[in-house]
Amino acid sequence: MEAKSNIEKLKDFARKTNREIDYLEEQYPLPSYRKIPKYKRWVVMPYDSSRQLFLVLFSDFYQKIGEHTIFCGIYFKTNMSKDAQLNFRPKNILDKLNPFGSKDTIKSDSRFFDSKVVISGNGESVINRYFKHSVLQRLMIESMDSKHFLTFSINETNVDFVPELAGESHFALLDSQEWVLDEQTIESWFQKMKQIKAIFDKKEEV
Repeated sequence: MEAKSNIEKLKDFARKTNREIDYLEEQYPLPSYRKIPKYKRWVVMPYDSSRQLFLVLFSDFYQKIGEHTIFCGIYFKTNMSKDAQLNFRPKNILDKLNPFGSKDTIKSDSRFFDSKVVISGNGESVINRYFKHSVLQRLMIESMDSKHFLTFSINETNVDFVPELAGESHFALLDSQEWVLDEQTIESWFQKMKQIKAIFDKKEEV
């Protein structure tokens, strides 16, 4: 029996959990000198019928230089500025050997959070408004303590193929190295991001 493709596995997962799924698999023209075809693929799976929280997977090795060629994660729309671009990653041993950090990093002014997380990009006003919440900080740190290399990302990936996110500012729990297909892992990501979205929603009511 032929092994199931990643998209087929995700379709099975969507059926089991009674979720919608949208996807694209588009083959690029195959020149005579190339034996292996190249594809552009994406998959979008909403958490539920409200379509506010999404599993998004993308792969296209012909992406423009500087853009992610592969990623997967959980996304939701936010009201923050579309000009903000931020990345939150776990602090590693090299960061700890350089206690003064890079001039490009941003501090949250929370000693515990800054000891665990490196923030880079632009959008200090976004940090001040959203990321001084202690429960949010704890959820982010817990989420990044993973066998996968996970980051949190604001507006770093183009997800205009998701209608609800097209042209909108968005926040994501992101793996930019591979597609993660393990069902328990995806469900745990959904639950963490559901809690994080609830905190964002309260912040945006003010």
